[in-house]
Amino acid sequence: MRHIVRLLLLSAVFATAAACVSAQTGIAAVGCRGGHERLAGHYYLNGVMEVGSELLLRKDGSFEFMLAYGANDQYGKGCWAQDGNKVSLVPAGRSRVSGRHTPDSRGFSGIVLDVEGRALVWNIGGSGYKGRYEK
Repeated sequence: MRHIVRLLLLSAVFATAAACVSAQTGIAAVGCRGGHERLAGHYYLNGVMEVGSELLLRKDGSFEFMLAYGANDQYGKGCWAQDGNKVSLVPAGRSRVSGRHTPDSRGFSGIVLDVEGRALVWNIGGSGYKGRYEK
């Protein structure tokens, strides 16, 4: 069990270090197209009890996502794209977004957000229960 915990901790440290290097050097994610400058920025999730989440949309079309819900932590990065009033967060290594991602999901399978003014609204798993990502 100790071995598994150590591997998980090392994986988290390496993932964080890689994200920091990428953010500091301005390296664009491979295959991402530039995103709309008005939407780029650092967002925080509001309106979802017991859930903490942040979203960073970069101008180069890449993103980083984190969510903490009880003992379930999620992290993802990849490319984001806007299509009308929808913003899709497509995880690295995937070609499309899951329409059923929730705070209970294991791992990050991508989400679709609705643009409402300056906020990005997440209809969680298509349930009608919504959270707002705001800058």
